[in-house]
Amino acid sequence: MTHSHLDHANDLEPSVGHARLRDASPLHVEESHEPPFHVVARHADVLEVVMRPDEWRNGGGVGVHEQRGGVLGTADDPDHRRQRRVLQDSFRPAAIAALDDEVVAVGERLWTTAFGEDGEGDFVRSFAFPFPAVAIAILLGVPPERRDDFGRWSDDIVATLAGADEERAESANRQIFALVDALVDERRALHDRGDALPDDVLTVLTLAEIDGTLARQEVRRLSQQLLVAGHETTASLISLMLHRLIERPELVERLRRDRSLIAPAVEEFLRFDSPVQGLFRTNPEPSEVAGSVLPAGSRVQALFASANRDPAVFDDPDEIVLDRFGPGTRSHLAFGWGVHHCIGAPLARREGHLALGWMIDRFETVELVGDVVVNEPFILRGLTTLPIRWTVRR
Repeated sequence: MTHSHLDHANDLEPSVGHARLRDASPLHVEESHEPPFHVVARHADVLEVVMRPDEWRNGGGVGVHEQRGGVLGTADDPDHRRQRRVLQDSFRPAAIAALDDEVVAVGERLWTTAFGEDGEGDFVRSFAFPFPAVAIAILLGVPPERRDDFGRWSDDIVATLAGADEERAESANRQIFALVDALVDERRALHDRGDALPDDVLTVLTLAEIDGTLARQEVRRLSQQLLVAGHETTASLISLMLHRLIERPELVERLRRDRSLIAPAVEEFLRFDSPVQGLFRTNPEPSEVAGSVLPAGSRVQALFASANRDPAVFDDPDEIVLDRFGPGTRSHLAFGWGVHHCIGAPLARREGHLALGWMIDRFETVELVGDVVVNEPFILRGLTTLPIRWTVRR
């Protein structure tokens, strides 16, 4: 019987199934899913797919089911290039650094509220889930009183990537679009009066709408995509990092001894656990991948998580090596590659650096007190619960 990729995709350690794919099935046909799709698992093949955006398109959506009418990460050039050009300056490291005081303050407040004293609770719900939602809301320019809604809406949208009830996503989208419309209209009114506009991404999008670069529907969908992409994956990174530190307390001691390892450690955690397991591409014409020609309209999942554990590229890929990444080393594929490399990577990295620093500085001890539950979509990977007991460093 053909091995099913999906049998292991939601395991706590999906890398076991990924290794089997790399070794035995470089172009795997996932027949257990309707409709069936293909999977490429080796680093060379994954890189080949993402580096050929004209042959392997994003415009059919990056989830398992084809969805048209997307933006940015779910669009192709020239629309993708036009939309990315509007946003790129807002996501450069210098722009993210300008938000640092507010992001740090919000994170500190969340952390202190949840972990100010010794206790027990779910790390995902207490911190890993709300922190990135608030950070992306700050970047967009969403008022504080509306930021809590972002996490819930993002969760509902992500649940549909692997085929869950689409009404949840539609309801969340309607609410996001209504909020975006209201905030953009406020900025248009300020612009029309000649008043100063807030320094945020929604202002950038509003000005692009005013000058005709973007349509209102694009403004809505770009805001939605930034929310989902900027929230879920970073929440997964943060919770998975703590899970690995609990498993390997020697890593905590090393990080405490050498804080210069925090930045490369975040890169290693991204490689090791890959919050984006693998996104889909579609070929408008017959195209070759992994030595086979696939007919037009084939859906292929480029399995970033497997590529990041490929021993042909990374030494000891199933070990966490805190100083693996540094100047001159080959990067991982956790943020994708090529023209669709994640635009929000600088923000995700900064949130990861902050969260990892708080983990090693604020927790004296931390242990699991229940079952770790992995989320359901096999496209994104994270934890829905991480029940812990902790003591605070005095």
